[in-house]
Amino acid sequence: MLDRTPPPRVLSVALVFTSLILLLAGPVLAQDGNVLFHQMLKDGLSLTDDVTAPLPAPTFLGSSNDTLPPSEVEKRLQKLARAGGVKRFVRNSAVAPIAIDTDSISNSEGQRIGHLLDVTFIVHAPLDWVQDSDALNSLLGVDPSADETEDAGAASQVSPEELAKLGIAPTAETESFGRISFPLLDRVMVEGVIHAETQRHIEGAPGDFVTVAWHLDPRFENSWSPIERDDLGKETTGDAKPYRGLGGLITATRLPAEIAGTNSEATIVQARFVVHEPVDWFGGRNQLRSKLPLIIQDRVRDLRRKLADSHTPSR
Repeated sequence: MLDRTPPPRVLSVALVFTSLILLLAGPVLAQDGNVLFHQMLKDGLSLTDDVTAPLPAPTFLGSSNDTLPPSEVEKRLQKLARAGGVKRFVRNSAVAPIAIDTDSISNSEGQRIGHLLDVTFIVHAPLDWVQDSDALNSLLGVDPSADETEDAGAASQVSPEELAKLGIAPTAETESFGRISFPLLDRVMVEGVIHAETQRHIEGAPGDFVTVAWHLDPRFENSWSPIERDDLGKETTGDAKPYRGLGGLITATRLPAEIAGTNSEATIVQARFVVHEPVDWFGGRNQLRSKLPLIIQDRVRDLRRKLADSHTPSR
């Protein structure tokens, strides 16, 4: 559990993808079914030829993708909140706590090759507004309509013509394909295509939810490149190498009024990510695990402030 002053701004892979995936999935309205969602729960995400990382089931959805009763939601929030308590965890504040847990993923030789990040936080805005909000577009400075900059990534939809060349016929109501490019910790450039599948059940009822399953689609030429500097100090990228080890599950559910309070509409957001970290990225140093939690905290606070500036809770 983190509730500290964040370090200077550095790009975070986890919430970059929260922003990009929710943006790309924004128009989706699916009645039921999410093949990729269930596939990632059952089979996990392939990081290398011999390592597959399973993703835990969402905390605030039942096995049939139904939401939980308020008493069970409160019990699970208490586990996440730990000694701070549920009231403090769900309070309407930009600096309310954020539950962040990280686990290492190792190969058969015990070498760390990746990370599983589990992030849960509350935002005080309605579920449908949170999912459709333009505030998510600018989370971490990511602007899908802009060119890539030093501190931000870029995203764009893959055209139907590009998909057809690969024999991909997406289900318009549930699938999206976004081309992404972003620098990671000023050391690595990641480029490729994210495939996302969304289930969106929003009827203005307590049982509303949104789920997004996404991964770096292996049918495309995804890659990472080292970010280097030449003799004049100018930033360049080195030779591209194949990369596939990114994916995750995002869920958003309504925080029960009994917990949120009658004067506030609030949403529980949970993001679980798997990130493959080749040893060439940081020379075996534990850079991601040491930096990401505080960076994520900083970006969630930014998101909360944007939502607070744009939304006035119903009273």
